[in-house]
Amino acid sequence: MANTRFGIMNYREQERFFQGSRIWGGVVCLGFLFLATVTRIAAGGRWRAGETIVFGLTSIAAAIVMYYTPDYLHLSVTPERTRKWEIKIRWRIAGAVLLLGLALGSGLGGRLFAVFAAGWLAGANWIAQKKVPAPKVAAFFWITDLVLLFLSLIRAGSGVAAIILVLLAAAAHLAIVRREDQHFRWAAVTFLSGLFVVSFATAPFGRSAFLAAAALLAVAIAGTAWMVRRARTQNALNVGAAVQELIDFTGYPAEQIQHLWATSNQQLAENWHQAKPAEDNPEQMAEWYRQNSELYLFAISAYNLEYKRIRSNMKVLRLAQGATLDYGAGNGEILLELARRGQRAGYYDVEGATMKFAQRRAACQGLEIDFFHAKDALAAAAREHGFDTVFSFDVLEHLPDLPGELDFLSSLLNPGGLFVFDVPAGSTKAHPMHLNHNLDVLGFMRSKSLVDERDLMLRLPLRKEEKYVFRKPA
Repeated sequence: MANTRFGIMNYREQERFFQGSRIWGGVVCLGFLFLATVTRIAAGGRWRAGETIVFGLTSIAAAIVMYYTPDYLHLSVTPERTRKWEIKIRWRIAGAVLLLGLALGSGLGGRLFAVFAAGWLAGANWIAQKKVPAPKVAAFFWITDLVLLFLSLIRAGSGVAAIILVLLAAAAHLAIVRREDQHFRWAAVTFLSGLFVVSFATAPFGRSAFLAAAALLAVAIAGTAWMVRRARTQNALNVGAAVQELIDFTGYPAEQIQHLWATSNQQLAENWHQAKPAEDNPEQMAEWYRQNSELYLFAISAYNLEYKRIRSNMKVLRLAQGATLDYGAGNGEILLELARRGQRAGYYDVEGATMKFAQRRAACQGLEIDFFHAKDALAAAAREHGFDTVFSFDVLEHLPDLPGELDFLSSLLNPGGLFVFDVPAGSTKAHPMHLNHNLDVLGFMRSKSLVDERDLMLRLPLRKEEKYVFRKPA
């Protein structure tokens, strides 16, 4: 029983971890930017305006990546995430090198070298993606990066040399963050081998430039290694607790749980294609979700261990006020935390493994949560006491009647209550069960006299994921 209780994620503990990440990440970023500035000064010489701009932007971009990637990549149960992320980033780097090189290159020779450098990066990316075994990708990229950076220095002036030193530090960061193990040993390898490029780059500028650049490389490497270790340690705690909780509930061995984490979404997509439930038949759709509830149990469990989901849940928890309903609550992650904090919590979902799991989790913690699987019972409860907050995440894209669902959920709110939900994403190859709704959500919600309360970040038009926040007038 103790192990099961430990399995429920405590978001206050997660917040403390992320506070530490913000502090450590800020220290590394500020130290890196300071040493980049010192390196720029120590290199001396006359810089062209374009070189100064590129140096500044490159330094800022490298610092942001060092701050963000350790938690993003290592708070995860998806082994392939790091490889896919790095491949994607390197395609973008190759494109940036080509564009900036052609724009800033001095003469025909400089522009030809920019084309060569972009081709080198693209070729290395293709080989790593198609030919190199996963355990050797970090070493492969580090070697190809060192060779390219060394070749770039042969005819470089002080401005280009300083930019290359920042790129060297960024390459070292990628090499360490890509590793699955032995991060501190790999940190020593990258530092010692990177000093060769540092010494060559700073040779014309004297000892002070060498020391500044060596310190720049050391901060990038040591900071990355430390933050990766923190993230992996925290993730191991989260994963170990979740595995034990699922073992207690299902009786499955840990290896089977890890396998289901990795394959449940793929199995769900295959099952959808085989069953082909009628999308205009709510009863048939609900039955499919009941039959596949156990797969959703594992897909949701894995999702809740991901960096972005943990951060998203913490933001959502801050929005919850008073009595809160989670519509399509799955494993009950958000409600368990709210109930632990003393708020009244209501759970709604189809009957199945996810509801049973949520009920067991609540019982093991001694938490009081109202469970519903029928709309009539939910509506009756709302008429009696209403809800001050209604959440619905990753749910509405599965339901045929989107206007009807939005209207129903809005009706459950008390005056002044808050309704927070995701915009339906539509069908994708990985998620064919997502329905394609064509609805002006903003216009529809405003027609119900609800007030749009999204903050500036949620209103940005380039966001991939949209959350809507509406308040019922008091």
